[in-house]
Amino acid sequence: MKSKFRIVFLALALLAGGAFISLSFRFLLEEKKVDDCLSAKHGSFDYSTKSCDLETNHSYVPYSARHPLDKRVALIAFLCCIAFLSGYFYTKRG
Repeated sequence: MKSKFRIVFLALALLAGGAFISLSFRFLLEEKKVDDCLSAKHGSFDYSTKSCDLETNHSYVPYSARHPLDKRVALIAFLCCIAFLSGYFYTKRG
C-alpha cells in the first residue's frame, strides 16, 4: 500500500514541478525576446503581438499585467511540489 502512495506522491510532485518549470521557462523566454529587441536591435517591443517593431514606439506592459495568474500559479506549483516530495520521502521512512 505504501508503494502506491509513493508512486502517487512522486507523480504529483513531477506534475507540479513541471508546471513550475514551464512557467519559469515562459517567463525567461519572453524576457530574452524583449531584451534582444531592445538591446540588440534597438527597437520597441510590441507586447500585443510579441514582436519587435523598429518603426513605432510601443508602451511598456508589465509581465504581471500580461500574465496576471502566473505568480500565484508558480507559487502554488512550487509549494505542491515540496509537499508531495515530502510526502514521498515520509512514506519511504515510515
